[in-house]
Amino acid sequence: MQRAFVVFSMCLLIPTLALFGQAKFEVEGGMTLDWGKVSAPKEGFLEGTIKMKNTGNRDMKLVEIKPGCGCTKTDPDKMELKPGEVSTMKVKLNINESQTGPITKSITVRWMDKEGADIKHMSNVQGIPQTTTADTVEKVEYLYLKADIQRPIMMSPMNYFAFQELQVGKQSKGKIQITNNDKVPITFSDWHADNGLVLNQTSSVTLKPGEHLELEATVVPAVKGNFQGVVVVATTNPENPTLSIKAWGFVKENESPVFQQTPKQ
Repeated sequence: MQRAFVVFSMCLLIPTLALFGQAKFEVEGGMTLDWGKVSAPKEGFLEGTIKMKNTGNRDMKLVEIKPGCGCTKTDPDKMELKPGEVSTMKVKLNINESQTGPITKSITVRWMDKEGADIKHMSNVQGIPQTTTADTVEKVEYLYLKADIQRPIMMSPMNYFAFQELQVGKQSKGKIQITNNDKVPITFSDWHADNGLVLNQTSSVTLKPGEHLELEATVVPAVKGNFQGVVVVATTNPENPTLSIKAWGFVKENESPVFQQTPKQ
């Protein structure tokens, strides 16, 4: 009876002990790689390094590392980590020509206890559940890449005109704010707009560092469907001698009786 009790106690103790031995995922410096305020890179991307460490006392396996949209490069130098080991991963954050201001992208990391991962894989292949005291639960971590892209000429809240309620024959307005983010004055001149866009600014204007201009575009669509337009302005900034601002929207049929066609008899 006493021997049976000892065996039963050991069966309870082994899984409990397994809880005190486990792999643990950490990132040196934190889960976010933040470049802070940086000038738009000429290469079209920012590069950085993330170091993932197993701070537990069991072997770890990185099951999958999946970059989100805008982060195309993640190449860890190892996918299996013994206690205390580090996997170094180089990352690239793509920055297109129109992106300005704060940007955040994510990387999903799935990892497991190595023994648990091997047992789980064997069970899946053989179709037979395997008994183990190792942790077979897959963990998920999220890493973040952040940057605040600074350009000499900044536009907000977006770098294009977004027309929300376009209707045939009805006037609609879109606004953006243009800011001189440079250290010297910038002059804007030779304003041009197409596809029926009318601007509130047509003359030359000079913005001192930190000053901004409220630019408003007005349009009265003639036909329903997708609307596209562009505003072009010359600047004295050497990085942006010509600034192109696109306009987007979808035109609906006007519900007013004036615009309704009379059915044919």
